[in-house]
Amino acid sequence: MLKALVITIIVLFLMIIRVPAVQISQQENGGRKILANHQDDLGLHDGLLDGKKTVRVLNGMNNGIVVYLHCQSKDDDFHQHVLAVGKYQQWSFRDNIGGTTLYWCTMDANNVHESFEVYSVEVEEMICDTQCYRILKNDGAYFFNQFQSKWEKRFSWYIPN
Repeated sequence: MLKALVITIIVLFLMIIRVPAVQISQQENGGRKILANHQDDLGLHDGLLDGKKTVRVLNGMNNGIVVYLHCQSKDDDFHQHVLAVGKYQQWSFRDNIGGTTLYWCTMDANNVHESFEVYSVEVEEMICDTQCYRILKNDGAYFFNQFQSKWEKRFSWYIPN
């Protein structure tokens, strides 16, 4: 029993002190396959115990409007992705120990250019635990509140059809 407790404490300690890992994945887009970079230090799976979060940004525009999305953080640049309607970009990561994790995106759609924070640990800890889903629509960006199971409009813009 004591041995199991010690092992559990060591594993939890290692999970806390390690450098945040990023896992990037992308759907196939217009027949063009995007390469994925997968890291999973210690070989643990996604879940509540390892603190991994997934941000997914979905193109929910009307009338076939394509979104050019470029997301990044201070340390990671996911480069521009072309998202047809219904397609998404997502990545997984762990918040940094300092509590300053921040990702932002720039979006171009139908000659409209917008920049917005897609994940800020200070704000998101109140609305998402593991699944931080976003939808880009013609009238703005909606963020899913995982705890209340509802979509909340966070940013406003107007993209004509």
